Amino acid sequence: MLDALRFAEQKVPFYRRRFAEYGVRVADVKAPEDLVRFPILTKADIRAHGPELLAEGYTGKLIKSGTGGSTGESMQFYLDHKTYEHRIAAAMRSDGWAGGKVGEKELHIWGIPFVNESRFKKGKRQLHEAILRKKYVCAFDLSEQRLAAAVDDIARYRPNLIIGYTNPLYYTALFALETGRKLPAPRGLVCTAERLFDHQRRTIEHAFDAPVFNRYGCREVMLISSECDRHEGMHINMDGVYLELVREGRHAAPGEPGEVIVSDFVSRSMPLLRYKNEDIAIGSTSTCSCGRGLPLLASVEGRELDMIVGSDGRLVAGEIFPYILKDCPSVKRYQVHQDRSGAITLKIVPANGYQDEHARYIEQALRKHLGDRAVLQIRVVDHIALTRGGKLRVTISDVPSRLDARKDPPQASPPAASAGNGLEHHPD
Repeated sequence: MLDALRFAEQKVPFYRRRFAEYGVRVADVKAPEDLVRFPILTKADIRAHGPELLAEGYTGKLIKSGTGGSTGESMQFYLDHKTYEHRIAAAMRSDGWAGGKVGEKELHIWGIPFVNESRFKKGKRQLHEAILRKKYVCAFDLSEQRLAAAVDDIARYRPNLIIGYTNPLYYTALFALETGRKLPAPRGLVCTAERLFDHQRRTIEHAFDAPVFNRYGCREVMLISSECDRHEGMHINMDGVYLELVREGRHAAPGEPGEVIVSDFVSRSMPLLRYKNEDIAIGSTSTCSCGRGLPLLASVEGRELDMIVGSDGRLVAGEIFPYILKDCPSVKRYQVHQDRSGAITLKIVPANGYQDEHARYIEQALRKHLGDRAVLQIRVVDHIALTRGGKLRVTISDVPSRLDARKDPPQASPPAASAGNGLEHHPD
């Protein structure tokens, strides 16, 4: 990490200027705690100062990449081929922990829309997939027709490893169980890109008769941490990234949630150092019995923007909604949105047997965690759109949240009166 900071101070205009503004020097770093004095790199910084983040004198080929903009704003950045190869190697190591082997069949349920491809690019992609024995199933559509097709693809292909977004994998497993479809058992399934909840893990493992491996990363640095076969936490990819969990201007203690601040110390073209990816995670208080020695993440609590602020200022993890709604079979799909006033809208796509009394039960259960004064509205809708990256945002909050106590909780105005005690139907 120190080598990366020294390189940034000497070769990257943005960091050189920002370090000077903060009055910090890399030579003064003597312990990990000293890093918290250094500036944090944000998505806004990358969008506004991208050219300044490129290293002076770098002449190699750059690979353009970017995030899908699930928070509403996309972002572009660059990486070099050496960095890309290092990241792929880390992913291959993680695949091996889940039972994957080079040259054996893999199936990816992924948010990759193969549209408007030229004939050359399509042919190149198909050749690449054939050589590596990788099959891709698009995760953009969670309709019953698409889920049925995904089950058919898995049954025909019989992959040894399945890697996918958590929600598409979960809904595919749920569809197979509900329709009585038998799925071939791979060696393992890797859930990534979205938070994995316990009930989703159990459902996927039951449907596929195979173990699930949780994985965490972000497109900006790719793999951050992943489970091994002991399932005692996620091993941090410390030979590629340096991970800090920051709370109230200090490093969070193990077992304490903190904002994810991640640094890629391999890149020498456009290094992303002390980058805030807007996630919240908890470090483990123990080490894994596998003996690998890599430190562990206990869990990833979700995006900072997905934390809900209760009526009394308390921060409520978005996982409370899956926890309550997992026992409501009459709810097919849902999404939570907290607007800037603090008002919370829960959209529900109903399943067979849904009744208004189910919404009242859900509201009562949620108020135990959100507070009686929370402005909460439940809307029955026909459809919930996925993000441009093919993910399902379970919770979306427009209220800025911080991990320290809020002195001024949002004061929401009650929504306009509507028929059915605040229960509405909208054909979204």
